[in-house]
Parts: sequence; C-alpha cells; structure tokens
Amino acid sequence: MNSRPLKDLADIVRSKNAGPYRITFDVLFRDKDRYEAVRSTGAINPQSVAAAYGIDVSQISSFFEIEMANAMKITIIRPRAQGSAGDGDMYGCQHHVPLMNLQIPVS
Repeated sequence: MNSRPLKDLADIVRSKNAGPYRITFDVLFRDKDRYEAVRSTGAINPQSVAAAYGIDVSQISSFFEIEMANAMKITIIRPRAQGSAGDGDMYGCQHHVPLMNLQIPVS
C-alpha cells in the first residue's frame, strides 16, 4: 500500500491560537468521499499527531472528527505560552506543517 501526505488529500490544513496556552488545527475536506477515505484509514489520531510534533499524547487536549463539516479538529498544549520568550509564532499560524506531512495510506 502506498501513502501520500495529508497536504495532498485535504483541502485545508491550518493552525491557529486557541488561547495563550493552546494551538488548534483544522483539517478540512470539500467532499465527504475524501473525508471518509482519510478518516477511515485511522492515520490521523492522537498518537500519530503526537509523534508528528514530538510531544507526549497527553499534550493533545482535544481531538474531534466532525462528520457534518467533513473536518477534523485537534488541539494541543502550546510548547511555550503565547508571547513568552522563545515563542516564534505569536499567532499559532505556522504550526501546521508537521500535520500536513503526516502520511496517509492510499490504495
């Protein structure tokens, strides 16, 4: 079985602040077929997201699959509080790349 990065399958993969201590990720699909195809692989789950970010799974504060919206929403605890020393992304909008590169099995 082959695999492709999530960025080739999802229409939108984005990150943003969810308060000063969390970052949230949205994975959105235009159509239900592609959403179901990706979701059914089980490749996007708390463990795979934690591995992609090099964090413990306990750092994932929420993980939702939203069927009505053809979307997944994942929230992690920020590695550094927003605006603190060493925070290189005040708005949380540049953290989505590891998620975009997550490999999804395709047939």
